[in-house]
Amino acid sequence: MKLSHLRDVLAVAEFGGLRAAGRHLKIPQPVITRSIREIEHELGATLFERHARGTRLTDIGRVFLHRATIVDSELRRARDEVDQLKGGGKGQVSVVLSAASIMAIFPTVLSKFRDRYPDALLKVAEGLFQAVENEILDGSVDLYVGPFNRSNFFHQLAVEQIFNHRRVVAARKGHPLSQATSIADLAQARWIRPALSIRNSEADFEFVLRDMGIADPKIVMHTRSTLATLVAIMESDLLTVLPQQWLEFGVTANCITALGAIEPMAAAPVCIVRRRDLPSTPMAEYLADLMRRAGERYGRDGMAASRSKPDTKSEPEVHKNSPAGQTGRRGKGADDHAKAQG
Repeated sequence: MKLSHLRDVLAVAEFGGLRAAGRHLKIPQPVITRSIREIEHELGATLFERHARGTRLTDIGRVFLHRATIVDSELRRARDEVDQLKGGGKGQVSVVLSAASIMAIFPTVLSKFRDRYPDALLKVAEGLFQAVENEILDGSVDLYVGPFNRSNFFHQLAVEQIFNHRRVVAARKGHPLSQATSIADLAQARWIRPALSIRNSEADFEFVLRDMGIADPKIVMHTRSTLATLVAIMESDLLTVLPQQWLEFGVTANCITALGAIEPMAAAPVCIVRRRDLPSTPMAEYLADLMRRAGERYGRDGMAASRSKPDTKSEPEVHKNSPAGQTGRRGKGADDHAKAQG
Protein backbone atom coordinates (compact mmCIF):
# COMPACT_ATOMS: atom_id res chain seq x y z
CA MET A 1 0.00 0.00 0.00
CA LYS A 2 1.35 3.39 -1.03
CA LEU A 3 0.68 6.82 0.43
CA SER A 4 -0.77 7.78 -2.95
CA HIS A 5 -3.45 5.13 -2.42
CA LEU A 6 -4.52 6.77 0.83
CA ARG A 7 -4.44 10.20 -0.81
CA ASP A 8 -6.72 9.02 -3.59
CA VAL A 9 -9.19 7.29 -1.27
CA LEU A 10 -9.47 10.45 0.80
CA ALA A 11 -10.02 12.60 -2.29
CA VAL A 12 -12.67 10.34 -3.82
CA ALA A 13 -14.52 10.17 -0.49
CA GLU A 14 -14.37 13.95 -0.03
CA PHE A 15 -15.41 14.95 -3.56
CA GLY A 16 -17.84 12.11 -4.23
CA GLY A 17 -16.44 10.89 -7.51
CA LEU A 18 -13.37 9.85 -9.46
CA ARG A 19 -13.50 12.75 -11.90
CA ALA A 20 -13.92 15.39 -9.18
CA ALA A 21 -11.09 13.81 -7.17
CA GLY A 22 -8.84 13.86 -10.23
CA ARG A 23 -9.56 17.55 -10.83
CA HIS A 24 -8.76 18.35 -7.21
CA LEU A 25 -5.49 16.39 -7.26
CA LYS A 26 -4.66 17.58 -10.78
CA ILE A 27 -4.13 14.07 -12.08
CA PRO A 28 -6.02 12.21 -14.85
CA GLN A 29 -9.13 10.27 -13.89
CA PRO A 30 -7.75 6.94 -15.20
CA VAL A 31 -4.86 7.25 -12.73
CA ILE A 32 -7.31 7.70 -9.84
CA THR A 33 -9.41 4.77 -11.09
CA ARG A 34 -6.37 2.50 -11.28
CA SER A 35 -5.22 3.57 -7.82
CA ILE A 36 -8.59 2.75 -6.24
CA ARG A 37 -8.70 -0.63 -7.97
CA GLU A 38 -5.19 -1.43 -6.75
CA ILE A 39 -5.96 -0.73 -3.10
CA GLU A 40 -9.29 -2.56 -3.28
CA HIS A 41 -7.48 -5.54 -4.78
CA GLU A 42 -4.83 -5.43 -2.06
CA LEU A 43 -7.46 -5.24 0.68
CA GLY A 44 -9.70 -7.80 -0.96
CA ALA A 45 -12.70 -5.53 -0.37
CA THR A 46 -14.71 -2.92 -2.24
CA LEU A 47 -14.33 0.56 -0.78
CA PHE A 48 -16.62 2.47 -3.14
CA GLU A 49 -19.88 1.71 -4.90
CA ARG A 50 -20.05 3.29 -8.35
CA HIS A 51 -23.30 4.90 -9.47
CA ALA A 52 -24.43 7.36 -12.14
CA ARG A 53 -23.68 10.48 -10.10
CA GLY A 54 -20.35 9.41 -8.66
CA THR A 55 -19.25 7.10 -5.89
CA ARG A 56 -20.46 6.11 -2.44
CA LEU A 57 -18.47 4.56 0.38
CA THR A 58 -19.33 1.01 1.35
CA ASP A 59 -19.53 0.01 5.02
CA ILE A 60 -15.98 -1.33 4.79
CA GLY A 61 -14.98 1.84 2.94
CA ARG A 62 -16.20 4.01 5.80
CA VAL A 63 -14.12 2.04 8.30
CA PHE A 64 -11.05 2.27 6.08
CA LEU A 65 -11.61 5.99 5.52
CA HIS A 66 -11.53 6.60 9.28
CA ARG A 67 -8.13 4.90 9.54
CA ALA A 68 -6.83 6.65 6.42
CA THR A 69 -7.85 10.02 7.86
CA ILE A 70 -5.86 9.35 11.03
CA VAL A 71 -2.78 8.31 9.02
CA ASP A 72 -3.07 11.38 6.78
CA SER A 73 -3.37 13.70 9.79
CA GLU A 74 -0.32 12.14 11.43
CA LEU A 75 1.76 12.45 8.27
CA ARG A 76 0.73 16.07 7.87
CA ARG A 77 1.70 16.78 11.46
CA ALA A 78 5.04 15.03 11.02
CA ARG A 79 5.91 17.18 7.99
CA ASP A 80 4.77 20.35 9.73
CA GLU A 81 6.62 19.53 12.94
CA VAL A 82 9.92 18.89 11.17
CA ASP A 83 9.59 22.16 9.25
CA GLN A 84 8.73 24.11 12.41
CA LEU A 85 11.54 22.54 14.44
CA LYS A 86 13.94 23.69 11.69
CA GLY A 87 12.66 27.23 12.21
CA GLY A 88 10.16 27.26 9.36
CA GLY A 89 6.81 28.97 9.64
CA LYS A 90 4.73 26.85 7.28
CA GLY A 91 2.13 24.24 8.11
CA GLN A 92 -1.44 24.28 9.28
CA VAL A 93 -3.46 24.08 12.46
CA SER A 94 -7.18 23.42 12.78
CA VAL A 95 -9.30 24.79 15.62
CA VAL A 96 -13.02 24.77 16.38
CA LEU A 97 -14.29 27.65 18.52
CA SER A 98 -17.63 28.30 20.13
CA ALA A 99 -19.24 31.70 19.57
CA ALA A 100 -18.34 32.68 23.13
CA SER A 101 -14.67 31.88 22.50
CA ILE A 102 -14.64 33.74 19.20
CA MET A 103 -16.00 36.86 20.85
CA ALA A 104 -14.00 36.70 24.09
CA ILE A 105 -10.49 35.73 23.02
CA PHE A 106 -10.12 35.09 19.29
CA PRO A 107 -9.31 38.69 18.17
CA THR A 108 -6.25 38.87 20.44
CA VAL A 109 -5.18 35.32 19.66
CA LEU A 110 -5.48 35.84 15.92
CA SER A 111 -3.24 38.91 15.79
CA LYS A 112 -0.54 37.28 17.90
CA PHE A 113 -0.66 34.05 15.93
CA ARG A 114 -0.40 35.86 12.59
CA ASP A 115 2.58 37.84 13.87
CA ARG A 116 4.40 34.62 14.76
CA TYR A 117 3.29 32.47 11.80
CA PRO A 118 2.36 34.77 8.88
CA ASP A 119 2.67 31.96 6.31
CA ALA A 120 0.69 29.34 8.23
CA LEU A 121 -2.74 28.08 7.24
CA LEU A 122 -5.10 28.57 10.17
CA LYS A 123 -8.33 26.60 9.76
CA VAL A 124 -11.11 27.96 11.97
CA ALA A 125 -14.64 26.63 12.34
CA GLU A 126 -17.46 27.56 14.69
CA GLY A 127 -19.14 24.80 16.65
CA LEU A 128 -19.71 22.97 19.90
CA PHE A 129 -17.86 19.96 21.18
CA GLN A 130 -20.30 17.21 20.28
CA ALA A 131 -20.23 18.20 16.62
CA VAL A 132 -16.45 17.81 16.36
CA GLU A 133 -15.73 15.07 18.89
CA ASN A 134 -14.90 12.50 16.20
CA GLU A 135 -12.66 14.95 14.34
CA ILE A 136 -10.68 15.63 17.52
CA LEU A 137 -10.27 11.91 18.11
CA ASP A 138 -9.16 11.16 14.53
CA GLY A 139 -6.75 14.11 14.47
CA SER A 140 -8.55 16.21 11.86
CA VAL A 141 -9.02 19.00 14.42
CA ASP A 142 -6.13 20.04 16.66
CA LEU A 143 -8.06 22.00 19.28
CA TYR A 144 -11.58 22.70 20.45
CA VAL A 145 -12.08 25.83 22.56
CA GLY A 146 -15.52 26.33 24.02
CA PRO A 147 -18.01 25.18 26.65
CA PHE A 148 -17.27 21.64 27.77
CA ASN A 149 -19.72 19.67 29.84
CA ARG A 150 -18.31 17.43 32.55
CA SER A 151 -20.34 14.47 31.32
CA ASN A 152 -18.31 14.50 28.10
CA PHE A 153 -14.98 13.97 29.81
CA PHE A 154 -13.14 10.74 29.12
CA HIS A 155 -9.58 9.49 29.21
CA GLN A 156 -8.76 10.11 25.55
CA LEU A 157 -9.09 13.87 25.99
CA ALA A 158 -6.79 16.45 27.56
CA VAL A 159 -8.93 19.23 29.02
CA GLU A 160 -7.86 22.63 30.36
CA GLN A 161 -10.42 25.01 31.81
CA ILE A 162 -9.54 28.59 30.87
CA PHE A 163 -12.51 30.65 32.08
CA ASN A 164 -16.02 30.45 33.48
CA HIS A 165 -18.91 32.10 31.75
CA ARG A 166 -22.64 32.64 32.12
CA ARG A 167 -25.76 32.74 30.02
CA VAL A 168 -28.20 35.66 29.95
CA VAL A 169 -31.72 36.19 28.65
CA ALA A 170 -31.21 38.36 25.57
CA ALA A 171 -33.46 40.54 23.44
CA ARG A 172 -33.15 43.30 20.87
CA LYS A 173 -32.46 46.82 22.06
CA GLY A 174 -35.78 48.54 22.82
CA HIS A 175 -37.64 45.26 23.36
CA PRO A 176 -41.02 45.73 25.11
CA LEU A 177 -39.83 43.40 27.90
CA SER A 178 -36.51 45.14 28.43
CA GLN A 179 -37.96 46.76 31.56
CA ALA A 180 -39.38 43.50 32.93
CA THR A 181 -39.10 43.28 36.69
CA SER A 182 -39.77 39.57 37.25
CA ILE A 183 -39.90 36.15 35.61
CA ALA A 184 -43.69 36.42 35.63
CA ASP A 185 -43.42 39.19 33.04
CA LEU A 186 -41.96 36.65 30.58
CA ALA A 187 -44.83 34.16 30.83
CA GLN A 188 -46.18 34.98 27.36
CA ALA A 189 -42.81 35.54 25.67
CA ARG A 190 -41.81 33.53 22.62
CA TRP A 191 -38.33 32.04 22.39
CA ILE A 192 -35.55 31.15 19.97
CA ARG A 193 -33.72 27.96 20.86
CA PRO A 194 -30.09 28.24 19.73
CA ALA A 195 -27.93 25.13 19.54
CA LEU A 196 -26.58 24.87 23.07
CA SER A 197 -25.61 21.29 22.32
CA ILE A 198 -26.00 18.86 19.46
CA ARG A 199 -27.24 16.14 21.80
CA ASN A 200 -30.47 16.76 23.71
CA SER A 201 -30.24 20.45 22.84
CA GLU A 202 -33.98 21.07 23.07
CA ALA A 203 -34.19 19.42 26.48
CA ASP A 204 -31.12 21.37 27.58
CA PHE A 205 -32.65 24.69 26.56
CA GLU A 206 -36.01 23.96 28.12
CA PHE A 207 -34.26 22.86 31.31
CA VAL A 208 -32.52 26.25 31.47
CA LEU A 209 -35.83 28.08 31.13
CA ARG A 210 -37.65 25.84 33.59
CA ASP A 211 -34.82 26.34 36.06
CA MET A 212 -35.53 30.06 35.73
CA GLY A 213 -39.19 29.44 36.61
CA ILE A 214 -40.72 29.34 33.11
CA ALA A 215 -42.57 26.03 33.20
CA ASP A 216 -43.92 25.92 29.63
CA PRO A 217 -41.78 28.10 27.36
CA LYS A 218 -43.22 28.91 23.94
CA ILE A 219 -40.35 27.99 21.60
CA VAL A 220 -41.15 29.12 18.07
CA MET A 221 -37.73 29.02 16.37
CA HIS A 222 -34.69 26.71 16.37
CA THR A 223 -31.33 27.99 15.10
CA ARG A 224 -27.90 26.45 14.57
CA SER A 225 -26.32 29.59 13.21
CA THR A 226 -24.87 32.51 15.15
CA LEU A 227 -25.83 34.91 12.37
CA ALA A 228 -29.38 33.55 12.10
CA THR A 229 -29.81 33.88 15.86
CA LEU A 230 -28.57 37.47 15.81
CA VAL A 231 -30.79 38.47 12.89
CA ALA A 232 -33.84 36.83 14.46
CA ILE A 233 -33.30 38.68 17.73
CA MET A 234 -32.75 42.02 15.98
CA GLU A 235 -35.76 41.73 13.71
CA SER A 236 -38.37 40.37 16.13
CA ASP A 237 -39.59 40.44 19.70
CA LEU A 238 -38.34 36.91 20.32
CA LEU A 239 -36.16 36.19 23.36
CA THR A 240 -33.34 33.70 23.75
CA VAL A 241 -30.60 32.58 26.12
CA LEU A 242 -27.04 33.39 25.04
CA PRO A 243 -23.50 33.48 26.44
CA GLN A 244 -22.77 36.79 28.13
CA GLN A 245 -19.99 37.47 25.60
CA TRP A 246 -22.67 38.49 23.08
CA LEU A 247 -23.33 41.54 25.26
CA GLU A 248 -19.63 42.43 25.49
CA PHE A 249 -18.52 42.00 21.88
CA GLY A 250 -18.70 45.25 19.90
CA VAL A 251 -20.73 44.09 16.90
CA THR A 252 -23.40 42.20 18.84
CA ALA A 253 -23.43 44.49 21.89
CA ASN A 254 -24.83 47.27 19.71
CA CYS A 255 -27.81 45.13 18.72
CA ILE A 256 -28.91 43.18 21.78
CA THR A 257 -29.34 43.61 25.50
CA ALA A 258 -29.88 41.44 28.56
CA LEU A 259 -33.11 41.58 30.52
CA GLY A 260 -31.85 43.15 33.71
CA ALA A 261 -34.44 41.56 35.98
CA ILE A 262 -33.16 38.07 35.15
CA GLU A 263 -30.01 36.98 36.92
CA PRO A 264 -27.24 35.52 34.70
CA MET A 265 -27.14 31.71 34.76
CA ALA A 266 -24.12 29.49 35.20
CA ALA A 267 -22.96 27.58 32.12
CA ALA A 268 -20.32 24.96 31.35
CA PRO A 269 -16.79 26.41 31.64
CA VAL A 270 -14.85 27.26 28.48
CA CYS A 271 -12.02 24.76 28.01
CA ILE A 272 -9.27 23.81 25.60
CA VAL A 273 -9.90 20.21 24.53
CA ARG A 274 -7.62 17.99 22.46
CA ARG A 275 -6.63 14.38 22.11
CA ARG A 276 -4.39 13.37 24.99
CA ASP A 277 -2.09 10.92 23.18
CA LEU A 278 -1.58 13.07 20.06
CA PRO A 279 1.55 15.26 20.27
CA SER A 280 0.87 18.77 19.01
CA THR A 281 3.09 20.50 16.51
CA PRO A 282 4.95 23.58 17.82
CA MET A 283 2.49 25.72 15.84
CA ALA A 284 -0.56 24.06 17.37
CA GLU A 285 0.93 24.28 20.86
CA TYR A 286 1.70 27.98 20.35
CA LEU A 287 -1.93 28.54 19.38
CA ALA A 288 -3.11 26.60 22.45
CA ASP A 289 -0.86 28.68 24.68
CA LEU A 290 -2.25 31.89 23.21
CA MET A 291 -5.78 30.61 23.84
CA ARG A 292 -4.82 29.66 27.40
CA ARG A 293 -3.34 33.06 28.20
CA ALA A 294 -6.14 35.04 26.57
CA GLY A 295 -8.78 32.91 28.28
CA GLU A 296 -7.23 33.24 31.71
CA ARG A 297 -6.91 36.97 31.24
CA TYR A 298 -10.51 37.27 30.09
CA GLY A 299 -11.68 35.24 33.08
CA ARG A 300 -9.74 37.51 35.39
CA ASP A 301 -10.25 40.96 33.87
CA GLY A 302 -13.10 40.75 31.35
CA MET A 303 -13.49 41.58 27.68
CA ALA A 304 -11.78 44.98 27.63
CA ALA A 305 -8.60 43.61 29.16
CA SER A 306 -8.55 40.58 26.88
CA ARG A 307 -8.66 42.85 23.83
CA SER A 308 -5.84 45.09 25.07
CA LYS A 309 -2.20 44.47 24.24
CA PRO A 310 -1.08 41.22 25.89
CA ASP A 311 1.75 40.97 28.35
CA THR A 312 4.99 40.98 26.36
CA LYS A 313 7.38 40.00 29.13
CA SER A 314 7.55 36.48 27.79
CA GLU A 315 6.37 34.77 24.64
CA PRO A 316 4.09 31.74 24.95
CA GLU A 317 6.19 28.62 24.82
CA VAL A 318 5.52 24.98 24.19
CA HIS A 319 4.97 23.39 27.59
CA LYS A 320 7.59 20.71 28.07
CA ASN A 321 5.04 18.38 29.61
CA SER A 322 2.06 19.34 27.43
CA PRO A 323 0.60 17.13 24.70
CA ALA A 324 3.06 18.83 22.35
CA GLY A 325 5.95 17.84 24.58
CA GLN A 326 5.23 14.12 24.43
CA THR A 327 4.24 13.46 28.07
CA GLY A 328 0.63 14.64 28.25
CA ARG A 329 0.39 17.29 30.98
CA ARG A 330 -3.01 18.97 31.11
CA GLY A 331 -2.35 21.73 33.61
CA LYS A 332 -3.97 22.50 36.94
CA GLY A 333 -7.28 23.60 35.41
CA ALA A 334 -7.68 20.30 33.61
CA ASP A 335 -6.73 18.27 36.68
CA ASP A 336 -9.36 20.09 38.73
CA HIS A 337 -11.87 19.54 35.94
CA ALA A 338 -11.14 15.82 35.86
CA LYS A 339 -11.41 15.50 39.64
CA ALA A 340 -14.80 17.22 39.54
CA GLN A 341 -16.00 14.50 37.21
CA GLY A 342 -14.99 11.73 39.57
